[in-house]
Amino acid sequence: MKIGVVGIGKMGAAIAGRLMALGHEVSVWNRTAQKALALSKDGAHVAATPAELASRSELVLSILTDAAAIASAFDGEDGMLSVNVAGKLFIEMSTVRPDTAKALAARINAKGASMIDCPVGGTVGPAKDGKLFGFAGGDAKDLARAKPVLDQLCRRVEHVGPLGSGNSMKLAINLPLLVY
Repeated sequence: MKIGVVGIGKMGAAIAGRLMALGHEVSVWNRTAQKALALSKDGAHVAATPAELASRSELVLSILTDAAAIASAFDGEDGMLSVNVAGKLFIEMSTVRPDTAKALAARINAKGASMIDCPVGGTVGPAKDGKLFGFAGGDAKDLARAKPVLDQLCRRVEHVGPLGSGNSMKLAINLPLLVY
């Protein structure tokens, strides 16, 4: 499958590496291009823009820092939504507010594409080994489309409700960890 990964921090790089090791054709993009270039030696295509990545991919995973980074990658002049994305599936894995995911999904849906939110629990080691824990929110049919790829990244994926629920669950789990 042709998969794009947007956000090549530690987790995004581990996820992209896992997908390449499993035989997927992976394109990557990061605001700091140097981070994305490191994956090219392993076979990743480094997209010059998020728009190029979206054009090359059937499914796009995004794992970004915050709402501003999401807006930049999706809505900028060369953002992913500046090209035809009809029929594509986006899996938003960033740990952000549920309202951010819902607003993004509305913009994606307006372009004829689909989205689920599925932030993950785990660190780089489990990401490399496909042992993350996914908290998925969204329509069941969109989750069914995403499940083959999510099952390669996660030891368990829980459908926790409608769009935004994945982010709500991840934030609820992170709160006691932060307090502790």
